[in-house]
Amino acid sequence: MKSKVLYLFLCFCSIITIFIVGCAWYSSTGVVSSGKDTYTVVVSGRGKVWLVDLQKMAFQEANNFCQSKGKVFQRVATKKVPAARGVDPFVELQFRALSPDDPDYLRPDLKPLPDLEAYIEIEETEQ
Repeated sequence: MKSKVLYLFLCFCSIITIFIVGCAWYSSTGVVSSGKDTYTVVVSGRGKVWLVDLQKMAFQEANNFCQSKGKVFQRVATKKVPAARGVDPFVELQFRALSPDDPDYLRPDLKPLPDLEAYIEIEETEQ
């Protein structure tokens, strides 16, 4: 009887360990000032992470920051770097926290920054 209970306990612990190890984790730099009314946040992940999830987290953090200051969010640029050998995926979001009546608060012109994916592929083929 004791061996059966011990066996079930070990199986339960193994399943929990596999679940925890297989899960993704995220980290953020937090909002960092990078100029007048301009800020940057970088969200990175490890494990089974989707860039769209990292981007969503970065935008949520930026929006929450702006709302806490009574400002509105204005995206400046976004850089997305996918996972590669030795590189964890991350999203870098540059934004402005502006007053709603600020003349710079305009409809965003969404032009993506070049990703580092091509650079990473070149580095991998040279090795």
